[in-house]
Amino acid sequence: MDTPLRASKGYRHQVQYAAVLPLFFFVFIFIYLPFGFEEYYSVGGHPYTFHLLMLTSIMAGILALTRLVFSALYKYIPFRRWHYLVWCFGEVVVCSLFFALYTSLFYRHAGGLQYFVALPYCFEYTLGTMVFPYIVSILVREIRNRDEDLENASMPSDDKLVKFYDEHKRLKLTIDPAAIVYVSAEANYIHIHYMEGDRIKVYELRNSMKSLENTAAGRNLVRCHRSYYVNPRHVKVLGRDNDGVIYTEFTDPNIKKVPVSKLYYESLAKLL
Repeated sequence: MDTPLRASKGYRHQVQYAAVLPLFFFVFIFIYLPFGFEEYYSVGGHPYTFHLLMLTSIMAGILALTRLVFSALYKYIPFRRWHYLVWCFGEVVVCSLFFALYTSLFYRHAGGLQYFVALPYCFEYTLGTMVFPYIVSILVREIRNRDEDLENASMPSDDKLVKFYDEHKRLKLTIDPAAIVYVSAEANYIHIHYMEGDRIKVYELRNSMKSLENTAAGRNLVRCHRSYYVNPRHVKVLGRDNDGVIYTEFTDPNIKKVPVSKLYYESLAKLL
């Protein structure tokens, strides 16, 4: 339960919940009419189906907002599995609060019903109905994560590849170390510069340079500066400008020069 949560990062994936969960809510209650729903909502001169449709719309709006917030926070906060369970329970509570408000307003014209009287009933049927799709969605995600782990574990020559993870320990890039030219850091991001054919490409990853220490070990990536790792096989020569600043010249002249600190100069020069 305390392990990191692995979920879809983009809002496009999270918005599916705002469509699927309300749909399940509508279909389940329409078919089974649990918790005396039909009798409870036959008020205000409207059939219970009208109220069911309104409640479903309210749920869809709430989930669209909560999943938008979740997808934004997930990019920066290392969610745990129990955090996600609390989040799901919070969505049920928020839906119940708005359902109770809607219910009390409609009962106002049919004899009256106080908000805090309607709230326990709304919470009961919301939790009792939504627990099923939440459990199924969590199980589906766990199965997908296991399948991804098995697929990654079965990759040929996997021990020869470099794996780059983000700050939440999620695997983001797997690449042949020979293709890496250099790795640079800027603010809270690292940039992997690598060759693909005869062109250099850049992959941005949210993490720190310190996190690369174990990754670089034994992968022919050498620290040359506080903000740089280089692959010596792509370095043609070490040069020095008029100000005495040491830099690398790569075998590909189109790749920009990388600074070399005096602290790392000798160790890098021995590898050339």
